[in-house]
Amino acid sequence: MALADQEVEICAETDEAAQAIAGATLTQPDFCLVGSELPGGGMAAVRAIHEAVPGAAIIVLAGMGDADELLIAVRAGAIGYLPGSITREQLRRAVQAVLAGEAVVPRSMVRSLIRELHTSALVVAGDISTRQTQVLALLRRGQSPAEIARRLEISPVTVRRHMSDLVRKLGLENRWALLSFEPDIANVGTRPGPSPT
Repeated sequence: MALADQEVEICAETDEAAQAIAGATLTQPDFCLVGSELPGGGMAAVRAIHEAVPGAAIIVLAGMGDADELLIAVRAGAIGYLPGSITREQLRRAVQAVLAGEAVVPRSMVRSLIRELHTSALVVAGDISTRQTQVLALLRRGQSPAEIARRLEISPVTVRRHMSDLVRKLGLENRWALLSFEPDIANVGTRPGPSPT
C-alpha cells in the first residue's frame, strides 16, 4: 500500500521465509522488503535471497529496531534496515534511496556499524574468523553467550568455543577481557619493517 502510488511493480508477496526465497529467485526483483520476524527466519531469508539474487537491494523491516540485529542484517546481505515504526513516506524514500545505490540505516545506529568495522579489521588481518568477529562484537555489546547463540542461530557450546579461541588468538588473560577488548586499528594488517642497522 505504501508503494502503490510509485512507479513500482510488486512482483511477489508472501508471509513465509521459504516462499520469499523462492519468489525472489523466480522473479529476480530489484529490491526486497523482508520482515526481521518473518516466519521461517527473516535473516535466513535475507542471506538466501542475497545469494540467489545478488543484485537485489534488500531492506529489513524490524520491529522496534535493534543495533545488534542491524549488524546481523548487514552481514546477511541487507543494504537497508528500518524500524517498523517508520511512516509510509519514509518507506517510499528508503526504497528510492536503495534503488539509487544508497544504504539506508537509522542515524542512531551508524555508530554501531562503525564499531563493527573496527572489529572486522581483525578479519582482514587474518587473525580471527568472520563468525568469531560476530561473537566478539555481540559480547562487547553486553550479550550473554545464550543470547549470542540465539542471535547467530548456533549452539551455546559453539559460542563458548569461539570465545576460548578469541582469548587465545588475541592474547588475552581470560574471557572477561573480551568484553572490553578494543582492536588496535592502526596496527591491524601491518607487518614489522626491517630492524634499523
